[in-house]
Amino acid sequence: MQRFWRGLTALAAVGLVAGLAASARGPLLKPVSAAPGTSMTDPGRPVPAVAVRLFQFKPAPLEVKAGTQVTWTNQDDILHTVTSGMPERRDGRFDAPLDGKESTYRFTFQQPGTYPYFCDRHQSMRGEIIVR
Repeated sequence: MQRFWRGLTALAAVGLVAGLAASARGPLLKPVSAAPGTSMTDPGRPVPAVAVRLFQFKPAPLEVKAGTQVTWTNQDDILHTVTSGMPERRDGRFDAPLDGKESTYRFTFQQPGTYPYFCDRHQSMRGEIIVR
């Protein structure tokens, strides 16, 4: 019985040493992170995203492929909008309120082109989606 416990203790020690060695090299699986201008909804599947923060759209511009849905997320505590076109020439494609922190808006860009947008309440806030 004593031999059994010594063997079990030795086996546990080998496992501990192997585990410590592996953790010193870093994790076996690297965490998945989103590239700039994307967010993560499913691990490994970035979704194009624009953060509305400190009176700015980030990133601006954002480049996507045709047929891509872009998500804007308000990270400020106040109301912003995502309004297509420019303040002096709205194009009517979209005009959505982002009513406070964590509110979102999604729009799918079907056709290639350049799509400017702005915040109707803070017209110096401007962004652009470039669709390839």
